[in-house]
Amino acid sequence: MIARPSTEQILEDCSRQLLEVVLPAVTDETVQVTVMMMDLVLRNMAQRAAHEIAWMTAEADELRDYVGEPSSPPVEARELHLDAVIERYCRAGEAFSRALEEAVAAGDDDRIQRGTELLARRAETEQAIMCGWSPVGR
Repeated sequence: MIARPSTEQILEDCSRQLLEVVLPAVTDETVQVTVMMMDLVLRNMAQRAAHEIAWMTAEADELRDYVGEPSSPPVEARELHLDAVIERYCRAGEAFSRALEEAVAAGDDDRIQRGTELLARRAETEQAIMCGWSPVGR
């Protein structure tokens, strides 16, 4: 029985079942590797499910600050649905991209430096989300 039926906990329980029940019963090495890759994906998704909205919200606020837009007002419950958060995150990312392009075109070294630092933090967050996993060909 899962004590905390969050998406994170459900995915972690699936991961545990794969490693403790399924993997020991598999003798084919190719299938073993497949099971281990599936475990990695499940752990990745558990990590993402636990933090995705917080990460996107915080990052969107940083991007809006860079662009010069005010931080978002207090979030209402209906705005916490993943689709709404992703939409705000994408809009902030597009505005950031335009602002960084303008900074580069203007030779604004301070804004370029700030933008580079934001990009580095975004890359760090992506690595945390991916839990060390990278898709084939990337």
